[in-house]
Amino acid sequence: MSGKEGSCHHMSSSQPALADLHQHLLGSIHWQDLLQFLINRPVDWSSYESVFRDVYGEDPDICRILEEAGRGVPGAEEEFRRLFVFQNEDGGSFERFQAKYNMLVSGSGRSTLASGSPAHSTVALDTANFLRQVLDRQCQQGVTYSEQRCTLSPGHTQEQARELLLTLLAACSEYDSPEIHPRLAVSLSREDPWVHWDLIKEITLGEYGHLLTGLDFCYFEEGYPPKDQRRFFESVGEFNLQHPERALAILYHVGESFTDKSLESAVRWVHEAADLGAHRLGHAIALGINPDLYGKHVRQESVVERIDQLRYDLLHLEGLAGFGVSLDADALRLELQHLQELPPGSLVSIEYDEPRLKELRLRQRYAAQCISVLGSIIEVCPTSNVRIAGITDVEHHPVRRFVEFGIPFVVGSDDPGIFDTTLAEEIESAVAIAGLPPDSYGAIAGRSWQSRSEVLAGRIGA
Repeated sequence: MSGKEGSCHHMSSSQPALADLHQHLLGSIHWQDLLQFLINRPVDWSSYESVFRDVYGEDPDICRILEEAGRGVPGAEEEFRRLFVFQNEDGGSFERFQAKYNMLVSGSGRSTLASGSPAHSTVALDTANFLRQVLDRQCQQGVTYSEQRCTLSPGHTQEQARELLLTLLAACSEYDSPEIHPRLAVSLSREDPWVHWDLIKEITLGEYGHLLTGLDFCYFEEGYPPKDQRRFFESVGEFNLQHPERALAILYHVGESFTDKSLESAVRWVHEAADLGAHRLGHAIALGINPDLYGKHVRQESVVERIDQLRYDLLHLEGLAGFGVSLDADALRLELQHLQELPPGSLVSIEYDEPRLKELRLRQRYAAQCISVLGSIIEVCPTSNVRIAGITDVEHHPVRRFVEFGIPFVVGSDDPGIFDTTLAEEIESAVAIAGLPPDSYGAIAGRSWQSRSEVLAGRIGA
């Protein structure tokens, strides 16, 4: 079933309406739908297999599994599910997650777009059909507002990008009704978000523009500091002022993966993204994770990153002091002067002991208060945090600190297909992890409705 004839009618009247604000379209595809799509379908699996072998140290054997599933061999479907679904035992590594996610990229044909393949029309239609399947399943689960994120890479030509977005938006329009509200957010390249910006503005002002509500930044964040997007954020702000009825929310994954920097800098990145104007912040683990998880250790970051951190500390000296962070301004300026004389590629080592970890907790609390004042909303994805970030101890999970800080957050499913989860399960998980009373479920669901992209961007009232 599809479109307005979906099965939202059977929802219990006592069940709160659900809004999923953080989910990626390909990652939302259910394993059973993907399996049926791939059976007897010619696919070049070489790239997927190569990465999978490098990361997991074994051959995924995808061709055999699909062939046996097509013949109905007992156990083949379960083999496929285990190969595709990213489970707890896979966790703790974005590289391992990407290795499984690549099945979606190769299998859906998205990997051929950058090569200028003439088959991009087929890819757009297939992706739209996946979207319909996702919306059908979510409708049955009680999700009545579904904001899907679809990635555009710099490799997409303008023609490919236009066809993909318009095809997806047309599919959304089939479902758009008083009962279900499908929306699309475009995920842009951190390296070059400008390449499709003019096209996005054109589409946003066009026939389906009311269904395109956000701009997302995701994928690897290391090496792409929020400050690099200042001009782009300003351009989005100018567009929103000129066209308030089609204003776009900025959604920014940040503080999810921070292997290349100090813990202080990771917290700073979350604060800076909010300060630049991001309406919702994806994951923000660095802001909420219990520093005890790391214990005593040494981290390294570039001289450039350390300089940015020192400038941040000097700028926020008084505010940090108000939260108990004791800093010596003269010492900071002296270190800054020294670092500015070093080659930018140099690395600085930072040793973490108990006093420094205690100070980090205070920094988190300060940044959280600033972000609350700025009005940015944190997007929590419990299963994603456990499986990708490897936060298996609930005592360390960031949602506990977000509750403690009193910072507004919503719960999203992130990649409900590859995680084999639902939004309702994610909210229940957040309630359990944070130790909240059971009736908190309704409050969290309600907060999502107040935090929809068109509300935060000012298109409509809450």
